[in-house]
Amino acid sequence: MYHHYADFTSCQTTCTISSFKNMRYIYVSIFLIIFMSCSKAQIKDLHDFQWKNRLLIICTNSDTQSQIEHQLAEIEKAKKDFAERDLKVVILKNQKVEIWNSSASHQLAYGQIIQELNIRTEKSYQNLLIGKDGGVKLREDSPISNQKLFNTIDAMPMRQREMRDGN
Repeated sequence: MYHHYADFTSCQTTCTISSFKNMRYIYVSIFLIIFMSCSKAQIKDLHDFQWKNRLLIICTNSDTQSQIEHQLAEIEKAKKDFAERDLKVVILKNQKVEIWNSSASHQLAYGQIIQELNIRTEKSYQNLLIGKDGGVKLREDSPISNQKLFNTIDAMPMRQREMRDGN
């Protein structure tokens, strides 16, 4: 009888060790999946938005606070419309980059964006609308009304297709 108990205990110990090893593999797998997902969410340059988002780039010097406040107030009124059009807001101010309506972390470089989009830094304020294809669709030296933004976007062939397909 003692022999059977020893076999049972041995089996129980082996099963526990085996279960522990399996759980360890599961935890490692979960960690890797989470880590890989987080690393994919890292935005490195404007090309990471291409074919997924349109961008409203706001470039301002610190002395134009009232213009950026006006533009952000306009945006705030229409968050749902911005989301519906996959429109992200990138603010370039004081040599820094902020994505206003995104929780994704980024490593966007101010100088790289300025150079890539041919933004003239001597101007105190500029807005650029970038299409999903990465092209500049609209360039203004003052805040853009939501109506003008939405009319411009809604006239784009890709947006027409999104509206027709219900996306």
